[in-house]
Amino acid sequence: MLLKSLDDILIGAAPGVGRRWLAKLRKSSNVAALSAVADEELLSVHGEIIRKLGRWFDKSADKNEIGAFFVMVGKEYCALSVPLSELTFALNLDRKAVTEHLVEGEDLEGAHRIYALMEVLDEVGDFFFLGAYYVTKGYLEDTFMKLRNEQRLDDETLNKYLPDNFFFKDR
Repeated sequence: MLLKSLDDILIGAAPGVGRRWLAKLRKSSNVAALSAVADEELLSVHGEIIRKLGRWFDKSADKNEIGAFFVMVGKEYCALSVPLSELTFALNLDRKAVTEHLVEGEDLEGAHRIYALMEVLDEVGDFFFLGAYYVTKGYLEDTFMKLRNEQRLDDETLNKYLPDNFFFKDR
């Protein structure tokens, strides 16, 4: 890889990225429910996200593996009643923390290094956008199932208000 700062993230030698993200979360007024979650849990989730980002970069994970992970995250935090808007906002803050780390850690002498950084930042953005997409799907899928099973709403009503192609098979 041309970028040392990316290599540091991918091999786990950049723990400051997680702390940077956590500081952004703790400062934000947009994530009140996530503020109640312990630092250790949030840093653990961030660590998993970074490991998935590494697999995304080395092409050892496809969008299905990445999607399955983020669907699970969406479902887990739905079960904890964390608003979906907070989850997507938190992912955006994580993208920003990763991006800031990458930009700060590079000597951008020469056009090839600038273009390499631009390419990496584009990939980082794609990864986090994919994550937000699948977190949303997981969250809505869990909501759909709760409404169906606990509130006993019929499929026609549910499909009217939650139209999507969910991953579960019993629909």
